Amino acid sequence: MAQVLNGNQVKLSSGQTVQAQQGGWYDGQQFWGGSLSQPGQINSQSNQQGAGQAVSKEVIAQTNPDNVAYINAQRQQAGLSPSPNSAFPTSPTNSSGTPGSTSGGGLGIQQAEEINLPKLYESLYAGSGIRDIESQLSQKTDQYNTAVSKIRDNPYLSEATMTGRLRKLEDKFTADSMNIQNQVAMKKADIETQLNLQTKQFDINSQQTQLAWQQFNTLLSSGALDNASGEDIANLTRSTGISSSMIQSAVAVSKEKNKPQVSISQFDDGENVYAVALDDNGNIVNRQLIGASDSKNKSGGGSTKTEIKAQETEQNKANLTQSVKNGITLKSLVNAFSSVLSIEEIYRIYNQSSPYGKAKETLAEVKQGKYVI
Repeated sequence: MAQVLNGNQVKLSSGQTVQAQQGGWYDGQQFWGGSLSQPGQINSQSNQQGAGQAVSKEVIAQTNPDNVAYINAQRQQAGLSPSPNSAFPTSPTNSSGTPGSTSGGGLGIQQAEEINLPKLYESLYAGSGIRDIESQLSQKTDQYNTAVSKIRDNPYLSEATMTGRLRKLEDKFTADSMNIQNQVAMKKADIETQLNLQTKQFDINSQQTQLAWQQFNTLLSSGALDNASGEDIANLTRSTGISSSMIQSAVAVSKEKNKPQVSISQFDDGENVYAVALDDNGNIVNRQLIGASDSKNKSGGGSTKTEIKAQETEQNKANLTQSVKNGITLKSLVNAFSSVLSIEEIYRIYNQSSPYGKAKETLAEVKQGKYVI
């Protein structure tokens, strides 16, 4: 069966990965809201009539008669009964022996049948890729143990060298293992949520779920989820019904939005003048020497003021070039260096050294203080 990899990326049973469309069908499963339905069934999250219900054989056959056998094979694998024969939901007959009135006639929809939960769980578990991920952990554990044995058995290593290598190896193994365990936790949470949807135990309108959504949005907007672990995301999936891939995407956007903004200003300590990078809270995150302060230049020395000025200019250009390569914005660079270098020089060096390419602003716009946001 098909499975959701991330967002709207769906891996088909053939191994091909496609960009799924809302309401589209993939290997007989309908994609909606970042999840796939059971085979031959309208997605329970869909806003279409008959959401969560099975599609009849007649409707399936309209696309291709061969699809009926394929869908039924998929449904059997998932522990579900075959697609219904009639285009009408089954219902008790009335006194005349004819079917009683039903809703959804002609839509190929039948009331949702009983679900074999053990088989359904096994189907979801098999399609989630958890076994492959757990196999990776087993392989990494074997590789780690083998590498540790080789280091310990090496008679040419000193105690300090051996300890350092073992610590480095352990740190990498711990990080890799944690990443795999986080993936397993999130995928298991996705499976539990799908099971709850199938058994109607998860109600998006319930007070408890609404509270979980509010808490999630509060944590997300405040940046509290920027460093959320895999287990944290798994718990959010269980409480809100949002797939782990969607939560990860939301957290990634939040982290980008909450990145600290850096401004650059000058600082003169009486000896030297520095370009200082400050975060939103006024903390110094970086400092670079621009040149000697005016009071120091006036004190005399072996070099003339002209020579000192020339040296300072070259040093300022070098500092500016390094700041450009570090990714500082053109606006911040102009604010920091315009008192010691001309705007033309700052603009020229930025265009030569910026890792982002040439400035989007023209020189005239920069002189007017107009910058592209």
